[in-house]
Amino acid sequence: MNIPGESAVLIVGAGPTGLTLANLLGSEGVATVLVERNPGCVPEPRAVALDGESLRTLQAVGLADEVLENIRQGFVADYINGENVRLFATDLSARPYGFCLQNTFDQPTLERQLLAGLSRFPCVTVSHNTELVSFEQDSNGVSAVLRDHTGNDHALRADFMVACDGGRSSVRQALGIAMAGERLPQNWLVIDTVDTYLGDEPACRFYCDPRRPAMTIIRPGAERRWEWMLVGDERSEDMLDDGRIRELLAEHTDPDQVEVYRKCVYSFSAVVAERFSDGRVFLAGDAAHMTPPFAGQGLNAGIRDVRNLSWKLALVVKGLLPISLLSSYDLERREAARDMVDLAVGLGDQIQPTDPAIAAERDMMFAQLNRDPAAAAAFGAAAIAPLGDVRLPRGWFVNGGTGGRMLPQPLVPRDGGEVLLDQLLGQGFCVLLPPGADLPPQLQAHPLWQALKPAPHALEIGENADSLAEFIGTGDPGITLVRPDRFVLATLPAGTTGTAILDELQAILAQPASS
Repeated sequence: MNIPGESAVLIVGAGPTGLTLANLLGSEGVATVLVERNPGCVPEPRAVALDGESLRTLQAVGLADEVLENIRQGFVADYINGENVRLFATDLSARPYGFCLQNTFDQPTLERQLLAGLSRFPCVTVSHNTELVSFEQDSNGVSAVLRDHTGNDHALRADFMVACDGGRSSVRQALGIAMAGERLPQNWLVIDTVDTYLGDEPACRFYCDPRRPAMTIIRPGAERRWEWMLVGDERSEDMLDDGRIRELLAEHTDPDQVEVYRKCVYSFSAVVAERFSDGRVFLAGDAAHMTPPFAGQGLNAGIRDVRNLSWKLALVVKGLLPISLLSSYDLERREAARDMVDLAVGLGDQIQPTDPAIAAERDMMFAQLNRDPAAAAAFGAAAIAPLGDVRLPRGWFVNGGTGGRMLPQPLVPRDGGEVLLDQLLGQGFCVLLPPGADLPPQLQAHPLWQALKPAPHALEIGENADSLAEFIGTGDPGITLVRPDRFVLATLPAGTTGTAILDELQAILAQPASS
């Protein structure tokens, strides 16, 4: 692969985060170079959960239908104690954004699909067996030196660089950006299996047993992941022994009918970078944050990063909005990533206690809660609420109404059938108009409106799913301005021209970046 000497964006790291970003930029027609030091996609299944918001991003780049053919959609995750009593459960089959809140998948398959998807975009260059040797930046761009598999160096000048190079990110280290948080003390044995004996149940179960916390989750193709915490003075090498693994499996399934094809011992981190950008260089995925697996958000958080960043890079590269727009990436994603890390840590706190007294206190609390079925259901729903009502903490949007919230994606009528909402809305900015409403001429003449060119859509809200009607409101709805990442940029009240709100959005871009 010939590496060009210039590009709008250089992406370092071709894992799921970097591959997704390259697809997003490719769909925008942005010249992109993606380099990866490894020879190809990962052979082992690291992440196992792909959430509905990530699938919505894959829908945006035209890959959702292909990916859906190789995943298991939706499930109930239950949490049981050492006496096999259910503490609580979370139903992950709801579809607020068009796809189930949580799904399981095979990471190597997903990476191959993402890589193949890049062949659609002549503006994207992919180079494996290529590493970033060094880089420096100035006010106009980034100068990088790349080394290919033959040992030859290539100079590349890019407008921007995005580091998707994992938890040990060399780019983050070169920038001197620290990670805030902690490395969790517990070690876990993780195995991946093919298990035709056990079947589909339990789909996802957390064993909150103080004698040994554990979990299992079903994956496509009769595959299943198991995880057990190491307790006491257990050593990694002892837990990786095949005989020991058979003993652990025998408590749940027939080990004679289980194929174990991957085994390792992991420890987990709960850390977030102190900043997600430095000048024209940005961090995404594990380079920016690492989370325990208890909420299934590690890979998904990275896809959220690049969905947020990609359209902003495209607008700036094309000269439609000022570079100050890019400061909103850190504002919108760093705090949100921290919240997801905290969610995972909180769930881990329910799973991991090994002190019998602490576990008994937890069990007593849930026993009290479960005396009221409505309260128990509310607890389970609240535990996963951040996945079904996604909100930006702060950034480039106007508060009030639905500003900063992600637009639901129900099925809507079209040509005698139904399609997911985003198929009607297209790729860029869009405007949702109440029935019979027109766009004020003053609004359309505004410079920001001219730059964004939002596509108008007159939706008969009453004919659509309840989620959209409730979100927008049916009393006296105004005009809803939606960003390419499907977060609401602003709600323009009915009966106004809306120009004051566009002035406010322009003023945000004129403000200096804040931490």
